[in-house]
Amino acid sequence: MCGIAAILGVLQPERVRSSMIAMLHAQAHRGPDDQGSLVTCPGSYVLGLGNRRLAIQDTSLLGHQPMRNDDTGDLLVYNGEIYNAPDLRHFLESSGYGFRSHSDTEVLLRAYQHWGTKCLSHLRGMFAFALWDSRRERLIVARDHIGIKPLYYTSGEGFFACASEVTALIQGGFAKWDVGSRALAGYLAYGSVQEPLTICEGVYSLPRGSWREIDTSGQILANERYWNFPTIDSSYRNGQAQSLVEEGRAILKTAVHRHLLSDVPLGVFLSAGLDSTAILGLSLQQSRSPIHAFTVTFPDHPADSEGKLAELTAARLGAHFHDCPISDATALRWIEQAFQHMDQPSLDGFNTYIVARAVREQGIVVALSGLGGDEVFGGYNLFRRVPQTYSVMSFIGQLPPGVRRRAADLATLLAADVFRQKAIDIVTSDVGLIGTYFNHRRLISNRGLTLLGLGFRGLGLSEDYQVPELQHKDSYVAADHVSSVGRLDASFYMQNTLLRDSDVFGMANSLEIRVPFLDRDVMEWAFRLPGEVLLPQNAPSKYLLRKMCAELYSSSQRRHRKRGFTLPIAAWMQGPLSEFVADSLNYLSNSGLLEKRGIQHLWASFKDDPDSPAWSRVWALVSLSNWKLRRTTGC
Repeated sequence: MCGIAAILGVLQPERVRSSMIAMLHAQAHRGPDDQGSLVTCPGSYVLGLGNRRLAIQDTSLLGHQPMRNDDTGDLLVYNGEIYNAPDLRHFLESSGYGFRSHSDTEVLLRAYQHWGTKCLSHLRGMFAFALWDSRRERLIVARDHIGIKPLYYTSGEGFFACASEVTALIQGGFAKWDVGSRALAGYLAYGSVQEPLTICEGVYSLPRGSWREIDTSGQILANERYWNFPTIDSSYRNGQAQSLVEEGRAILKTAVHRHLLSDVPLGVFLSAGLDSTAILGLSLQQSRSPIHAFTVTFPDHPADSEGKLAELTAARLGAHFHDCPISDATALRWIEQAFQHMDQPSLDGFNTYIVARAVREQGIVVALSGLGGDEVFGGYNLFRRVPQTYSVMSFIGQLPPGVRRRAADLATLLAADVFRQKAIDIVTSDVGLIGTYFNHRRLISNRGLTLLGLGFRGLGLSEDYQVPELQHKDSYVAADHVSSVGRLDASFYMQNTLLRDSDVFGMANSLEIRVPFLDRDVMEWAFRLPGEVLLPQNAPSKYLLRKMCAELYSSSQRRHRKRGFTLPIAAWMQGPLSEFVADSLNYLSNSGLLEKRGIQHLWASFKDDPDSPAWSRVWALVSLSNWKLRRTTGC
């Protein structure tokens, strides 16, 4: 796990050297164990490659980057883990390739030598890399199938630059802290910037499952997607339920086994939920070493802590349990520090920072997480609500918009303003299933965004506040609403919010967070299933996962209401954070980014009903304000 940087183009060598130093310094937290860089001028162009390393596999100096293939002259900087590296190494050795180290970095170099860019189809892991093809004088950049690891890039006249964090590109002098209006609108619409945009104008995120080829003048010559969601396999509709469960269990078990590959201390994030219990249980069945499970509890909020249930789960499965109590005072101090590491503004993620920090302070370097279980196996009530809403809209959509608006007003007469505005957006939009999904995922309503000065029509965005030409076609399956919701959630909410926050706030603490549910084989199997097989009508959430891991769950867990790990931010906003919130909104109001009346409207909605979801809209503004303040002033 690392932070990487690459620069290619017609530039002055000294400029590239100074930029590389700054880019690696900005990513020091991603790799405290080692640093390496190379700047070379083989022709009329300059190539710079750099790496900050968090050593996980082969912690010796043989894993140092940039790594060179002496047979070809190829150079590689790489961030991530290739979990099937031992199998690939065995194949490549049998094909005549030699190895000096035990690192997966060298496996990736040899795999490219053998297969070229087709090696990406053989990789099972999370990764982003920049590889210099010496013979062809081309830079290859790539990202894993679902975008677990980030890669940001920018280009200009005669250059291309990329890094693991947006901040690195800014510090390297290749972009500025100029906030893009389209990215800003997407952030406030959903609580996270929507890829491929980043909050900074001119900086982009490499799309999931894709690679680019760049020439020596910094021009992108080739652009290809190597992975898409699979097509639905209708034969599963006629399959035997038990054989399906056994097949899924075997694939998930293999994925978890792969994710245990590590030369450093490893643990598991544990809550009282189904996802983390499955990961812990399957890990214990396959690990030769003791497995340590970590649960963060809040002694100041005992009703919200799942420590007792988690401890019982760990004891029942045979794991070493660690309770990490975090007081309100500590959590508030850590939240302030989390703002300093925020690469882009985010509504969410502070819980990830707290969990990651608590676990890292226990000496753990790698942690397995249950992230992705909801999206892959149908854990959110969104899997039911979106199809239901779409069915209702198919009926009332024939009514005039004014009639629909009045109906929404009446139906939400006693509801909080945020629910009323969401209902109005849904019933007045002439949208299909995709639009219905985005409306359900929306944070700030159309009216709220318009008051902030961010109407979609003037920004070149779709009605959903997305970049219209880059919505992935594989994220929608006609006539299969359940499958479509899962794909949309994985492509947008999970990728833009959960995975980004997991990377940023995990790496802020030099902790590698692994996500076995997003193993490529698991995803390709689960997303081939028809919706009615994955989540039959009237079945409980995560129906198939419950069957696959039935022996790992207690009866109380099966009855346990889904409750994610959340922080009492709404309560803090009315107490110890009240002055901080007011100061943040005041700064944002004077920044010129947004219309003051829109900020005042959201603040008034929260004060009128502080126990409603209105707090999250205000907290999104607070996060934006602190991101801007700290990134533009260095505070």
